[in-house]
Amino acid sequence: MSNLKSESPLILAIETASPCGGVAIVGKELLGEITLASQETHSRRLMLAIDYLLKQLKLDLKDLAAIGIGLGPGSFTGLRIGLATAKGLHLASGLPLIGISTLEALAYSLIISEKPVCALLDARRNQVYTAIYQPKDEGLEEIMPPALLTPEKLAKRIKEPTYFVGDGAKVYNALFQEMLGDKFLLAPPNLRHLRAANVAFLARKRYLDGEIDDPFKLLPIYLRPSEAELKKVKLGASKP
Repeated sequence: MSNLKSESPLILAIETASPCGGVAIVGKELLGEITLASQETHSRRLMLAIDYLLKQLKLDLKDLAAIGIGLGPGSFTGLRIGLATAKGLHLASGLPLIGISTLEALAYSLIISEKPVCALLDARRNQVYTAIYQPKDEGLEEIMPPALLTPEKLAKRIKEPTYFVGDGAKVYNALFQEMLGDKFLLAPPNLRHLRAANVAFLARKRYLDGEIDDPFKLLPIYLRPSEAELKKVKLGASKP
């Protein structure tokens, strides 16, 4: 290991729920993070980014304590690629896996807020993936579990001034301003987006609490069927 021993345990995190995915390594502090803002698929750049980050920090997989993986909701293809990569690294290294909700990782950007935080991702078709959290004792208390809602239905559930984070807040900005007025608080631009570092810090906390996931039972969080599954259902319904 390099001179990062005092930062142990070290956690590698993979986030591929959004088009702008990333990887990060954290100890007590953020040690390194790469954002994959590109038109290429995650499968072509993910392992390259992980290898580069490890080399820059003079680390090997054996120096890490665990791998945190963003489970979604989010991009169906991205989630499958990220989880497959994490499981491949687990099989190669024996490192434990820790799954983290994408929405919780989004809300973690506002961990010091005294107000509730609504994390939401644009799910298209006039829907959002969303959950609401209350920052508390350096953690996040879930006050509305992850759900797939129309932005109108979400707005009706907001009863007090609430910070909004995620790309869904930008897509439906005008609607939320109209329906919520002063209760709609848009997070600053630098805190609105999903980061691999947030996945890593949440995974590190779970690791220190002794919470490890069974890699064979770890599955993406989709919240709705994929396009392929919906087409299959429609085809089945159309058959005589």
